[in-house]
Amino acid sequence: MVSGYRLALVTILFSLPLAGHAQNDPLFLSDDPLELTFEFPVATLVKQAKKKPEVEGVMRFRDPSGAKVEIDMTMTTRGRSRLDYCRFPPLKVNIKKGQAGGTIFEGQNKLKIVTHCRTGSLHERYIRQEFSIYKAYNEITDYSFRARWITATYIDADGKRDDETRVGFLIESNREIAKRLGRDRIETPRIDPAALNPAESNRYELFQYFIANTDWSMLQGPGEEGCCHNGKVLVEPDTTTNWLVIPYDFDQAGLINTKYALPADRLRIRSVRQRLYRGRCSFIEELDANIALFNEKRAAMEQHLLTNAVEGRTLKNAAKFIDEFYETVNSPEEKRERIVERCLGPRPAG
Repeated sequence: MVSGYRLALVTILFSLPLAGHAQNDPLFLSDDPLELTFEFPVATLVKQAKKKPEVEGVMRFRDPSGAKVEIDMTMTTRGRSRLDYCRFPPLKVNIKKGQAGGTIFEGQNKLKIVTHCRTGSLHERYIRQEFSIYKAYNEITDYSFRARWITATYIDADGKRDDETRVGFLIESNREIAKRLGRDRIETPRIDPAALNPAESNRYELFQYFIANTDWSMLQGPGEEGCCHNGKVLVEPDTTTNWLVIPYDFDQAGLINTKYALPADRLRIRSVRQRLYRGRCSFIEELDANIALFNEKRAAMEQHLLTNAVEGRTLKNAAKFIDEFYETVNSPEEKRERIVERCLGPRPAG
């Protein structure tokens, strides 16, 4: 059970219908790439990216019949580390209420856009690999953010910057994933591990180990921010257990190995390519069942992580990196040394 003082700090944002009533969501029902045009004061937003201003603009695309559609929107920047490194910031689009009805964006409101960050083939590889990680996690669990690949053209409404067309992807909004899963979004400063769903939490932890990502927390946010770091908390209505944290932002994963990815000093690992298990001992009893699931879903995950995202030497390195994970989890000795004996917190009684 969650302690009383923590429950008092939880703020329920809103209640939502059951998941069975939330499937009218055409944007993420297809894997076909989308071609979108965004027109807004691009130069202004890029220059002031860290201040996260909100600017007016329009989004354009063609419907399945080929007809042009234009929707009013506002655009802002988002993120933390990418704002320091990227020359083109990650974005968030807010679709004006009532304008998306009858289009593929029906039911959408605020959507994250993972952008190209910088020009060149290297950064396109980064973004393709991060997209593939979202798709691979979808294979493991429905409790995951959906993503849709896009080719986006950015037009500066003030004419101060040349038009540019780049790849990227959209991420399902917090509101939409909560509606789809029939859960409530909450804000809380910290989470007691006892409040979390053990099977899904261990699955989350194992997946982060699989991609060699340490830039996350299921229990608290960074600094003074609320929970969770690179995760959103979803709960069943009026419950204090079986909570979920849904992960996002995988650009620090060793599987991608971006130039700007660095492990935290406190973790005492030299590189993001060095796997470190950061799962809780209280969920370790779920490990074997989740390893079996990862074995079952290996081909499906590799279809995203290898076939669609990488080529050449990068493909060979990614395949080897995945092989190393499976060698570890399927070896009783390595599993014990690298995962079971390195779990965090108290172990379950008995």
